[in-house]
Amino acid sequence: MTRPAIIPANETVLRRAVSEHIRACEAIIAQSDRPTDAFPLEALIVLVVVNEAHIQDWEDRVDGEVWDRVGQLAGYCFLCPYSEQDLQSQYFALNHQELIDFRRGLPILKIVSAIDTRTILSRGGRTKQDVEVKIRQALAYEVFRRDIVIGKLLAAQDRMDGKRIATERGSGLPYLSEHAWVDGVPCKGDAKHQALDSFARKLTVMSSLRAEGESVATKFLPGAVEPKQVVDLIVKQVTASTANMQKRKQYDDALAAEAWPIKILMKACARITELSKDKVELTKATHRADERIAKREEKERKRTEEFAGGERKRERWRPLDPVPDPMPRALHQEFTSPDFSPEELTFIAATAGIDPNLLCISHVPATPEFRLAQMLRKMSLGEEYLAGPLELGVLRELFGLSAPDGCYQEARSLLTSLALERFPQGWWVSQLKGE
Repeated sequence: MTRPAIIPANETVLRRAVSEHIRACEAIIAQSDRPTDAFPLEALIVLVVVNEAHIQDWEDRVDGEVWDRVGQLAGYCFLCPYSEQDLQSQYFALNHQELIDFRRGLPILKIVSAIDTRTILSRGGRTKQDVEVKIRQALAYEVFRRDIVIGKLLAAQDRMDGKRIATERGSGLPYLSEHAWVDGVPCKGDAKHQALDSFARKLTVMSSLRAEGESVATKFLPGAVEPKQVVDLIVKQVTASTANMQKRKQYDDALAAEAWPIKILMKACARITELSKDKVELTKATHRADERIAKREEKERKRTEEFAGGERKRERWRPLDPVPDPMPRALHQEFTSPDFSPEELTFIAATAGIDPNLLCISHVPATPEFRLAQMLRKMSLGEEYLAGPLELGVLRELFGLSAPDGCYQEARSLLTSLALERFPQGWWVSQLKGE
């Protein structure tokens, strides 16, 4: 077991850790073409929050698998013993279940993530973040691809009933609108018309996404120079996959499987859009707070000078009310709410190529799986990649070359399928043995 070093937390130690974390974030942001946040593993801040009334033998109440994961990612963690009253003044918040566990004496794992609030974005417009753009493009491409697949599946299913219905462009969109829709995805153009009923609006948004997906399709298929080549390959793949289907349930299962990825990416698109709006509001609130603090400091400087020069007879008789924290607890909960499962985040990493910790911070210990998903996507696009120790560790476990740790089995099943889509198992085993 790889147990991390345990560092007792105090204000000086945590302040130094936060400074190192911010420097690491800024180094990553400086390399980005678009504004974005960053999640640097080399300066990860892991807090273990423990009820001070239950501090004795607290380490024994942490699962060994959790210790292993923290040891892999950070190598150390900060011990933060608090009373329940002390928690009210901390910069992090516990959700309802965490508070119940805290009262029972269970250690709570919290990960610190920074948000860049230096740039106020212009009113009436918003610079798209790198993560937001990539999720939107992945969603659009998947709608384009799944529309073709679902159209073929529905046509094949109709043939079982003796119907002969030709597959048309967009014939799979009604199914997606009914079975994969998630509210909150940004829409534009005709989809904003209030006169449209609910289903018509969904269908219009799906049609818009399909058009966007067609325009970026060649980015997702190395060697393709026009969307028709992508369409031909998709049709060939779906024809091969349905060659032996003879029962309606097989088609129903296949249709449901095609809708699941769209639902996850729509959920991610809606979530990242909402987070981006929240970050804009946080940025504005932070700058307002900074301006108030600066004005107070200037007034206090002048007041002190006037008092020293005899122009003022007495100092302020009571302290000013503190400037409110720009991030209230409700907004903190919004940023840290566990909206996605590890399997969903792994899929998002594999299709959009992003670090899903920037979308949802609830499953940071699954970062090795997320890193492998990002690597597999680069492989599928023919991009350069470097397999680090985290990715190699998961691969070795997936293909039986080392003992699995038992964590995140659904995410690992997905990763195994994705890896085998790239190369057969024998290739992976030979590469891993020869590394």
